Amino acid sequence: MLYTFVKTVVLPPTSFFVLLFVGLLLRRRWPRLGRIFLTVLLLAVYLATTPFLAGELMAPLQAVEPIDLEHPDPDVDAILVLGAGIYFDAPEYQPPGVAEAGIDAADSLTLQRIEYAAYLAKATGKPVMVSGGSVGAANDQTVAEVMQLTLQRDFGVPVRWVEDRSDSTRSNADLSAAKLRAAGVDKVYLITHAWHMPRALISFEGTGIEAVPAPTRFASRSELLLQDFVPSAKALLANFYAIHEWLGIAWYRLRG
Repeated sequence: MLYTFVKTVVLPPTSFFVLLFVGLLLRRRWPRLGRIFLTVLLLAVYLATTPFLAGELMAPLQAVEPIDLEHPDPDVDAILVLGAGIYFDAPEYQPPGVAEAGIDAADSLTLQRIEYAAYLAKATGKPVMVSGGSVGAANDQTVAEVMQLTLQRDFGVPVRWVEDRSDSTRSNADLSAAKLRAAGVDKVYLITHAWHMPRALISFEGTGIEAVPAPTRFASRSELLLQDFVPSAKALLANFYAIHEWLGIAWYRLRG
């Protein structure tokens, strides 16, 4: 609970309102300092909505190259895909003849990861493990269970192992590693978003499982364009993800 509160406060856009409040207090006590603070804050808010800053923050997170299927790793025993979230009560997935609301489905981030997991599983023939616990909603469905359902129903890919108790990337690694080691697996292709991969790899350090990064959904960038300085909601979301990852990496490193 405390971690969730702190994360909400320090990440945009909530952090902007917190800093705005601080700036208004400073302006009442020290007018000149307050004006400078608010001006800097305005610039920060602007940058946080630009594709330019998103590209600068995302690029270093995506240093790992995609898997080369022309030369797959022969020592990899399985594919492990990390979950993200759930699309609750999806009305379009309501089974015929059932009066209840729709069933839970994978949210957009989770779906992007399992789409690649299905592709990689069919290309390599490796068994799949899904990892993801409850996201705090008032039901019993976990991210891993939704991933398993989607992979089997929509992609025709069976899931051999399910880890459904984790609540963070770190626990994804710890709990999945325990199941994999018990199954005699010691090397896996690890699937998650390219910008989430550095934190995921940190999490697998010391688990006894060698994680070969298999990143997906790169946040592409090209040459610098004028439109990179035009604010957009998409850029704000990309900056949110990037800042979340940089803070997460720093936190994991501090905790050892």
